[in-house]
Amino acid sequence: MLTLRNVVNVDILQDIQKRFSDATGFGVIIADQQGIPVTMPTNFTSFCNHMRSSQEGLQCCVLSDQKVGLIAAKQAKPILHYCHSGLVDIAAPIILNGEYLGSVLCGQVLLENRDEKHVNQIREKIKHIPMDQELIQLYVEKIEFTGRKRIEAVIEMLQLVANYIIKTGANNLAQDELNEKNQKLMEEMEVRATLEKFLEEAQFKVLQSQINPHFLFNTLNTISRLAYLENAEQTQKVTYSLAKIMRYSLRNIDQHVSLKEELDYVKNYISIQQSRFRNRIQYEEIVEVDAEALKMPILSIQPIIENAIIHGFEPNNSTVDIKIHVFIKNDNVVIEISDTGVGMTKETLSSIFLQPSVRKNSHTTGIGMNNVHKRIQFYFGEEYGITVLESQPGNGTKVRIVIPNPGGVLS
Repeated sequence: MLTLRNVVNVDILQDIQKRFSDATGFGVIIADQQGIPVTMPTNFTSFCNHMRSSQEGLQCCVLSDQKVGLIAAKQAKPILHYCHSGLVDIAAPIILNGEYLGSVLCGQVLLENRDEKHVNQIREKIKHIPMDQELIQLYVEKIEFTGRKRIEAVIEMLQLVANYIIKTGANNLAQDELNEKNQKLMEEMEVRATLEKFLEEAQFKVLQSQINPHFLFNTLNTISRLAYLENAEQTQKVTYSLAKIMRYSLRNIDQHVSLKEELDYVKNYISIQQSRFRNRIQYEEIVEVDAEALKMPILSIQPIIENAIIHGFEPNNSTVDIKIHVFIKNDNVVIEISDTGVGMTKETLSSIFLQPSVRKNSHTTGIGMNNVHKRIQFYFGEEYGITVLESQPGNGTKVRIVIPNPGGVLS
């Protein structure tokens, strides 16, 4: 795939960026098409460094960089824009052989005789971001004001920098290699477009059906029975688990969470089901990676657990052991979910990859395994997702989810 990272060495980009920043005194960063930094920031203001130190602030900055970069790409020239916080942001697009690869971004200043009254608006814009507001307000006071002529000079220089990066990238690619990579890029873009369409169509339905009314009804019935038969302790436990599930399920379906958060959600779900079925469900997890550091799409594991209960347990009075094992294999992270349930026929096995809307009598939380598989592929690539799905009547079920090991650092 043709990307900024594989046509120009990142160390070269970093050196170009540093020289430009030294010459202008502006904060500079180079980002890809999605606004994700390719280089380490140079000469950033304390305000912007602090803004990017929080997850929410960084996300706002990345989205802002993506937006201004795309605008510059459409106009095919450097543009002056205001970032999400209200600071001057200048972007020059990097377009190689007609493909937009990213942009050089600089600024982090305010304009004299124009933005003096703008400072209070900046304070208001950043109030919603969870960070040390007293400290960030002090950083606001230190933001530099500069003149229009200096900005115009920087815009001209930024175009020269972008042109130099483009020329460097073109020189690094032989024409035959470039043609081959462009062909692969088109194929990957086709696949990604299909996945994007799937995600867009599924997202609203999934958000609406994350907690199915059948599941809520059964859970509330469980709470009611426990309240009648017991004192409040068990009732409180189930109610607390349900509240945690509801709060977690209301988060955005395109959000990434840590493995620890996902497993905590699974435990709350299991806790409710154990109360409902009088502890005929046994649960075990073995995690051989850093669960705090590993990120994955939200609601990727619980639908698999739910299938284990619905298809392997709920129809009869047996018990079932459910085990999650997370480990590293071939430099990827493997999440293996196995159960000792009744297993599934070939017909049932094939049906669970259908969308919930086409399955009859669905008493699930509403997220199918197909949705889990497609979302993982969307974020990480076609080689990832549900790679193993094994089940036979009487022999239980095994599901393997494979996701990349970020940077190969988890162990």
